[in-house]
Amino acid sequence: MHTLFVCKQPKVGRDPIDFAMQQGNTPNNPDIDFGEFAPATYAEWRDAAIAALKGADFDKKLFTKLVEGITLNPIYNRGDVQDNGEAAGQFPYRRGTRPLGYVEKECEVAQGIPAANAEDFNSRLLHDLMRGQTAVNIQLNCKCGLKLRKQADWNTALKDVVLDSLPVYITPGSCGLGVLAMFLNTYKAGGYDVAKLTGGVLYDPVGKTVGKGSLCGGKGICAYYDQMAAMTKWAVANAPGFQTIGVSGLPYSDSGASAIEELSAMLSTAVAYLRAMEERGISIDDAASHMRFTVGIGANLFLEVAKIRALRELWASVVKSCGGSEEAAKIKLHARSSFWTISKVDPWVNMLRGTSQAFSAFLGGVDSLDILPFDCAVRMPDEFSRRIARNTQLILLGECNLDKVVDPAGGSWYIESLTNEVARKVWDMFRSIEQEGGIIKALQAGTVQKRVNATAAKRYEMADQRRQSIVGVNQYVNLDEKKLEVTEPLACAAKGHCCKSENPALPEVSMCVKSVAQAAEEGFSTCLINKALCAGVDCKCGGPLEIEPLPVRRLAERFESLLAKADAWVEAKGSRPMVFFANMGPLRQHKARADFSRDFLRAGGLDVVYPAGFQTPEEAAKATAESGCSVCVICSTDDTYPEIVPAFCKALRALRPDMMVALAGYPADYVESFKEAGVDVFIHVRANCYTTLETIQNKIGL
Repeated sequence: MHTLFVCKQPKVGRDPIDFAMQQGNTPNNPDIDFGEFAPATYAEWRDAAIAALKGADFDKKLFTKLVEGITLNPIYNRGDVQDNGEAAGQFPYRRGTRPLGYVEKECEVAQGIPAANAEDFNSRLLHDLMRGQTAVNIQLNCKCGLKLRKQADWNTALKDVVLDSLPVYITPGSCGLGVLAMFLNTYKAGGYDVAKLTGGVLYDPVGKTVGKGSLCGGKGICAYYDQMAAMTKWAVANAPGFQTIGVSGLPYSDSGASAIEELSAMLSTAVAYLRAMEERGISIDDAASHMRFTVGIGANLFLEVAKIRALRELWASVVKSCGGSEEAAKIKLHARSSFWTISKVDPWVNMLRGTSQAFSAFLGGVDSLDILPFDCAVRMPDEFSRRIARNTQLILLGECNLDKVVDPAGGSWYIESLTNEVARKVWDMFRSIEQEGGIIKALQAGTVQKRVNATAAKRYEMADQRRQSIVGVNQYVNLDEKKLEVTEPLACAAKGHCCKSENPALPEVSMCVKSVAQAAEEGFSTCLINKALCAGVDCKCGGPLEIEPLPVRRLAERFESLLAKADAWVEAKGSRPMVFFANMGPLRQHKARADFSRDFLRAGGLDVVYPAGFQTPEEAAKATAESGCSVCVICSTDDTYPEIVPAFCKALRALRPDMMVALAGYPADYVESFKEAGVDVFIHVRANCYTTLETIQNKIGL
């Protein structure tokens, strides 16, 4: 029996420089004479960059620090990577698991089908399969989404779908074996050959626990490993092309985790599954071959490319180190665009976010992709939004020709260097999780959640300060935006959750597909089947698996709450809350700061009165007091503020002592004296936009 505690550093640092085109992956590097271009050193480039910055700090301006603990350099060169990379299709598969990539096998369009019930799911699926969808993606959620609890539900959901012509991927929640059995009953009823079955019931009890905090059935993790083993043994014997083990990073990425935290948790989860399957008589090769990974694709285009490539390489090294074959080490990889980056406000921008994230996924070389519809946080996605999401993928592949190049990122000094750094950091964090005793122990101790929560807090802080831009939300807000019409609300009601209203009688089942399939035919639900299976397990791994769950979060939600309060004001009063601008002097004196402040305030749903420049502080104070606004902003330049601010505040206090005064800018040498004069808040590039807007909204009475 092979040990599954992986401690050896996998090989990283490869620099593939050959580009495999449609005809094959034989390197074709024609001789090109660059003699006419004078070579430049990094030092020469740096000197030129410093001169262009005109005194700005080189390190602060041109080096970018990520929440992953990685610092991006302003430029990369051949010295940043090693020139020893393998071709696509060669172990450890950094450049892809197939020599010809998408030329050999197209990326599957595996878009999720949001639906409230089996009938809706079926009609939408049939519609989308005729319009470019190439894989069925069933995402079950007994509390907030699609519920297929009984055999009749499955028969309805998959009615008229030609199940042997495309892969079917199912995310089952806690009830893995019951879901597999019901799907197989429907599949066999169609007369299809089980040996040709493709897709998978991607059973991921650890991932489910991360999102929910516990598993239905009330047992320790071993009870669910037993289900996984029964499912995998059936697939090994009957459907070798069907996956039964899922490893999802979505519970982490949807909660704001870094790329490093997501991948390290996924690797540790996958190793836990390998261990558990080996203990139950399933070889490393069989377990790894029946496993499918799902990653979330975030907003940083090149980081996400590096993440995908690093995961593929690290997993191959893990499987090989555990005694598996190079063939079994080929990862099967699905990706979904990020829910963390989705916004409810100005949701049309989500189309652009989805396009960028899909581009990352294709450059990284995923096997299947699900792009979230742009309206998925607002309402049940309709035919139009599903079509846009689907066509985004089809255009990138079919019209942008991303399916004609093998590993287009390969050989890029930047991406290869970034892949190396991601791989090293993931490996270090993976080892720290393993040293805690594995993913279950780390989750029970709360160390994984603590890291993710801290990262999410850091991301929120960056958005609050507008160091992280959310277009249409904390910057460039359109106050005249027409809201999406909610024709069908999100299916997110816990009513009828699980089987509390069902007959409590449990079926007599054993831990095998045949027995569970019979119980499904007799009308028992997946929930009751799962309870019966768990009840029959002599759980020796301790009490029920219960942990602190990671919540589903979105980066935009804090600013959306501010905008929602402003919208409620408009609904109640018929007009938008206003802030008066005390613009001083000619246009060139106040315009830059007034325009900045207007965009700043719109992130809180506030509009502005934007008058021409006033000639004296007293004139400005009189107009401000008569404006009817509760808040004003002084807009001018730092060199004029010492004369303007005290006089303006004195005159305004005599007329409107209750009015809040903001200053556009942050003249450090005068901040304290301006506060004494009557300035309450400062609007500037380093200000915390969220807390400043919250303070202003409270003053207005929102």
